[in-house]
Amino acid sequence: MRLSAKSGLFILCVFTAFALFSCKTPGQAPRQPGGQAREKPGNEPVDKPVSEPERPPVYTRVAFAEQLSQLLSAGKNTEALALFDMIPAPDASDPSIQLLKLSIMLSSGKLEDSAVLANKMEQSNPDNSDVLYIQAVIAGARNDNSTRSKYLNRVLAVQPGNSQALTALGLDLYARKNYTLAKSWLIKAVAADPDNTEALLGLARVYYMQADLVKAGDTLNLAIGKDPGYSILWAERARVRSETNNMSGALDDIRKAVELDPGVYSQWIDYGGYLIATAKQEEARKAFTEAVRLEPESYLAYIYRAGLNDDLGYTDEAIFDYSAITRLYPQYFYASESLGILLWGKGDYAGSRAAFQQALVYNPKNSSYALMATLCMYRQKKDIEAKTFMGKYITTLDRTSTEYFLCRLFVDRSGDAEVLVRITKEKNVNTRNRMLFYAAMYYELFGSKSIAQKYYLEVVSIPAPNFFEFRLSQWAIRNLETDGDKTVQG
Repeated sequence: MRLSAKSGLFILCVFTAFALFSCKTPGQAPRQPGGQAREKPGNEPVDKPVSEPERPPVYTRVAFAEQLSQLLSAGKNTEALALFDMIPAPDASDPSIQLLKLSIMLSSGKLEDSAVLANKMEQSNPDNSDVLYIQAVIAGARNDNSTRSKYLNRVLAVQPGNSQALTALGLDLYARKNYTLAKSWLIKAVAADPDNTEALLGLARVYYMQADLVKAGDTLNLAIGKDPGYSILWAERARVRSETNNMSGALDDIRKAVELDPGVYSQWIDYGGYLIATAKQEEARKAFTEAVRLEPESYLAYIYRAGLNDDLGYTDEAIFDYSAITRLYPQYFYASESLGILLWGKGDYAGSRAAFQQALVYNPKNSSYALMATLCMYRQKKDIEAKTFMGKYITTLDRTSTEYFLCRLFVDRSGDAEVLVRITKEKNVNTRNRMLFYAAMYYELFGSKSIAQKYYLEVVSIPAPNFFEFRLSQWAIRNLETDGDKTVQG
């Protein structure tokens, strides 16, 4: 029985409901309206049926189980729980029915009500392994790991081959990254119940973490053969296949996973990732869009989609995504950086400034963010604010560093020749050319645009740059060339 994936405790409920069919409570035979009908031969008159008040349906375990199953399948757990109030004695206190009610309560999120009923049932039957296991589930939901372990071990004391408890202990060890012990418990769980796909899934994950991809794949193959409708198994095998460079197989598996369960956010994230790996960017963008639709307050899909939108030239859409990330996960300063870049490119210097200042909050040692915020202020004609802001920032820098003198240039607005000498002595090409961008910006703002263009061209002359100022230099060159064309035409 699966108590964690798919529909929580629903599998336990269905199993128990199924058990009820084998212990039917005989009901009365259906009655004819008005009592016994009489047949008359020939043309003799037939008595007119006497109408009676509509009688409530006669309770039977079979009818109850059927109705309960229908409600649970429709996700109507509240209505399902209400059915238990209509069960007459002695069935109302029957342990199997109480266990069924308990499992539905727990799967409905009624944790405290479940705890009350579970405690009552445990007092009546302290060795009932099903009740003890649910007590372990309740303890886990409360993050009471000590009590959870206690109950799981009590289950095994009563029933040493309880595959659920063995699986739970193995998964707890897996969560603590104790993969060796986790594997031993999960192997026992599979031995106790070869059809326990949760144990097989856990075991496959252990093999994956131990880099034994062959065993991980074999275990997942076995699990899928037993439960092909379980989407997570396909998603896990897709991950294993992707690690073995079988991207075609990985895509087949993840497509099957999202087909089986299109409402799983993480599977759409994986799908998008595999599509990116196979250079299917537009399809990947659609996958991440579906993930955003499912969980609009989760940031991960926005991160992936923002990069795709930016790469594919959907600038406004990328700005939307980066803005969402800065709201949902502000400490991810790369999103603020990217937002600042795109807004700078659109000439939105107020927005760009805000983005770079937010990035600076979470990465205060990155002088590029402080410089870009300062440049935005100068673009806004807020010179005093720019000098004040940068004057405060340079107090955090090493006064002997090139970085310090470059930043100070935007406070004093003099000494550019000395700064250029320092920049040219920087040994790291990326560092040197990144700083040259700001020197070029200085000349564009306060000096000669032709000198600025010279340094922008030098910035973009290197292959494989790893700094965002390269992109800004490309835009600056384009803009200066455009302005030059306008001057000639004029």
